[in-house]
Amino acid sequence: MGYNVVWALRDSEICTSPLPVKRMRPPRDRSAGTGRIHTSVAMYVITHSPPGVAAVSERSLVLIKPDAVRRGLVGEILSRYERKGLTIVALQRRVIDSALSDAHYAEHVDKPFYPGLREFITGGPLVALVLEGDQAIDVVRQMNGATDSRAASPGTIRGDLSMSKSENLVHASDSPDSAKRELALWFPELS
Repeated sequence: MGYNVVWALRDSEICTSPLPVKRMRPPRDRSAGTGRIHTSVAMYVITHSPPGVAAVSERSLVLIKPDAVRRGLVGEILSRYERKGLTIVALQRRVIDSALSDAHYAEHVDKPFYPGLREFITGGPLVALVLEGDQAIDVVRQMNGATDSRAASPGTIRGDLSMSKSENLVHASDSPDSAKRELALWFPELS
């Protein structure tokens, strides 16, 4: 594996790189003889996969639910994913019908809470998107926080922006198998 070292004044200068990036400690200021660490630069090691081996990347379906759309939080939520380094592959604002809700939440259709969930998810516009990146499924779920927003950690989307278990702003695929199933439902053109 080869490495390229890149020095940048700000994180934003390297954020558009499609290559995996690892942040390192800044260099010591040897020119002044003080041995102090520069605070205005950061070092990044951009790693390249060995020849013939593709970088590991996966996709996750994310739904920004009607409560988040109604509250005007779409931009805030999208910017968190982008700042993390995830790539938006597809995005669509739409209102879904009961058939898509039933297919998406198939494992919950017979549960007592499902009629309320169906009414909520079909009750207004939502934003469906596909995010891609290294371990995207786990990364997105960690960023979203616990399903019950009241127990979600500060710093997560739900922990910072929601106070409800049922209206919890976002949905994300919870495994590679569910991502494959959900992406085929919501974005069949990408399958």
